[in-house]
Amino acid sequence: MRTLIAIIVGLVGAPVAAQTTQSRFYVGATTAVDTGERGNVPSGAVPSAGMLFGVRLTGGWSAEAEFEHGFRTTSTSSESFWVSYPPAPTTSREDFEHYGVKARFDRSQEAGPGWSAHVVWRTREPGRVNAGFLAGVSSRFYDTRVVRTTTFVSPLIDLPPTHPSILGEDETRRLNASGLTGGVAVFVRASRRVTIAPEIRLTRGFITDDPYTVFKIGLRTILSF
Repeated sequence: MRTLIAIIVGLVGAPVAAQTTQSRFYVGATTAVDTGERGNVPSGAVPSAGMLFGVRLTGGWSAEAEFEHGFRTTSTSSESFWVSYPPAPTTSREDFEHYGVKARFDRSQEAGPGWSAHVVWRTREPGRVNAGFLAGVSSRFYDTRVVRTTTFVSPLIDLPPTHPSILGEDETRRLNASGLTGGVAVFVRASRRVTIAPEIRLTRGFITDDPYTVFKIGLRTILSF
């Protein structure tokens, strides 16, 4: 990701230096809802809101930085045999459950702050509506909590009540999800300085070592200087 950011900065740095007096800055408010695969934690829809800051490098190209925050906690529960102590090595599912410990796993995920860095290209056709494409990187933090409660211990295994496999567990970690982002937008000019742009994005990457694939639908309101 650091390499990609360096490439983006390199690509946009020269035009900015050459066109400092011609660049036009803009700010915007963003709202969105995203859903998808976020590792082994719930994947429900998450609303978010944020701000973006951009600079027009040429008539068609811009560079943007966006800062946003998610506002929902999703949760799910499941129950399964999670560890087993058979008297001899085995790959049999029946033996695994026969000498196993069963637990309920309550998982929750709270969306936190995030950021994105994009380059944006848009058409310059006459009229009020133009299309655009964006590409870059994005990242967001999630506070994930896993509560494990033991629901069954096989009478065939001899474990003390204080054994870690029997005791419950309550763990909360802050995970970082990041990846490459691409999307399309439709820019509708509401006035000389105000533009409204619905957009669709897809982000693919990792949340720790697990896959992270998020589909995002949003709306940006842009004020140009």
